[in-house]
Amino acid sequence: MKIKFKQLNKMYKDVGYHKKFVALFALIIVTAVIEIVTVPYIVRKILDVEIPNQNIKELVIFVCIYIGIIISQCYMVFKHCEMRCFLSIWIERDLRNKIFEKLQKVNCKFFDENESGIVMQFLQDDAQSAGDLFPIISTEMFVMGLIRFTIILVFLMFVNCKIGIIILCLYFIGLLITLFFNRKTMAKISSIRKINMEIYTLINEGINNFLSIKILGIINQKVKDLENKLEEYKKENSKLEKIMSTYNGIFSFVTAFSVISIIYFGGIGVLTGIMTYAEVMIMIDYSDYIKYEFSWFTRHLTDFSQSFFAYYKILELLEKVPEEDLKNGEKLKDKIINIEFDNVSFSYNNTKKNIKNFSLLVKENEKIAIIGKTGSGKTTVTSLLERLYEPQKGEIRINRKDYRNYSISSIRDKIGYIMQDAQIMPGSIIDNIKYVNSKITKDEIEKIFKDLKLHEKIISLPKGYNTNIYENPDILSTGEKQMISFARIMATNPDVVILDEVTSNLSWKNEELIKNAIMRVTKRKNNYYDCT
Repeated sequence: MKIKFKQLNKMYKDVGYHKKFVALFALIIVTAVIEIVTVPYIVRKILDVEIPNQNIKELVIFVCIYIGIIISQCYMVFKHCEMRCFLSIWIERDLRNKIFEKLQKVNCKFFDENESGIVMQFLQDDAQSAGDLFPIISTEMFVMGLIRFTIILVFLMFVNCKIGIIILCLYFIGLLITLFFNRKTMAKISSIRKINMEIYTLINEGINNFLSIKILGIINQKVKDLENKLEEYKKENSKLEKIMSTYNGIFSFVTAFSVISIIYFGGIGVLTGIMTYAEVMIMIDYSDYIKYEFSWFTRHLTDFSQSFFAYYKILELLEKVPEEDLKNGEKLKDKIINIEFDNVSFSYNNTKKNIKNFSLLVKENEKIAIIGKTGSGKTTVTSLLERLYEPQKGEIRINRKDYRNYSISSIRDKIGYIMQDAQIMPGSIIDNIKYVNSKITKDEIEKIFKDLKLHEKIISLPKGYNTNIYENPDILSTGEKQMISFARIMATNPDVVILDEVTSNLSWKNEELIKNAIMRVTKRKNNYYDCT
């Protein structure tokens, strides 16, 4: 897998993670050296020299040093555990922020090609797994596992080189076995990840389509679908566990011969006077340590594979070119005088044409209504004009110039779009208007709603314009909520206004409100009506 780490590397450097990682690794290595080398040296000095020679003064000194080292070691273990946990949380937070930011900038085609489960997988499981990759899993595998293993092995070679080499060969064989089986675990991890995405999609559909599912009476079917998918998820995880158990069992069998080697060759060494009894006992004790450290590495290999795969997928997403950068262009500064669709064709799936050879000219202050049945391409025309998509054939021109020469943001600043369903954002009525124009004053907002004939209703609410309409969705009717969309248009005063079936499914009273609002926002503007 070819990966570009440049983007996340820059992010880590900007927030100082590089320095934190260096400090973390240094702290762990120092702790390991103290535990593996310094402590055994002092113990050996006490047992082999000071106690046999009855050096009480030196014995007390070494015991005090030993206690001081143990206290320092405990503190360092506490600090590096704390650092690893905090780094994992910080990286996970930053990754989720980067993923969400990227999802706002990719073009609509990404969401056409990827289900909601994939998006949730990125934000939930992938971000968490990738956050653990460096500070938790890699640190435990390579720094706390392999480095400690190496330090112990070097120490054992100083005690007896022959036994150290035998142990190294046994663990090298165990490593090859582990890496062979890890290829199978990667395939299973990919399969499990795909099933998990499908589970997320089913859950998301169950929440978003809750009313439809109840009305259609298909609750049992939806529950059954999720149960089947969860059962499939369980089976794949069981297969993964079997693979892991197999290579862990083989690894344990191979490495068990290290103790046999120490007993055999160490025993001969004691009998021939080459080794002392204390050295043999140290090697036996450290054979458990070395097995534990290498097992620490192999136990985390599956976790590493999962986290690395998640990290790779996040990198792929973050490397996607943002919508604004797909076509760099100049800023559209002049007022939009005319818009022209010239023989435009477009298809969402590259098979059936949603619009074909479509031509349209909208002049200044002209009102255009497009009428057609559902699926005829009315909304597609709007999506193309807003540059949510771009034509596959033909050309769209603004002020007689190909609109791809202009930046996307500057085009959307000039075009106001009111959808069929009212879009209410979190916060108060004032907040909902300031989303599009942060500089607008409360007096200006009140004037807009007076023009829209909704001011009296708003001031009758408990908190007036500060009423949180997102948390209290029933305070305003459907038509009154739609007034928020019209107020946003009036707050930004775009050159072009697009109305997408804004009067459908409304009562007579609300329809009168909408008609008044349409008159207000379309005065002296280019207008496009999407009608049934």
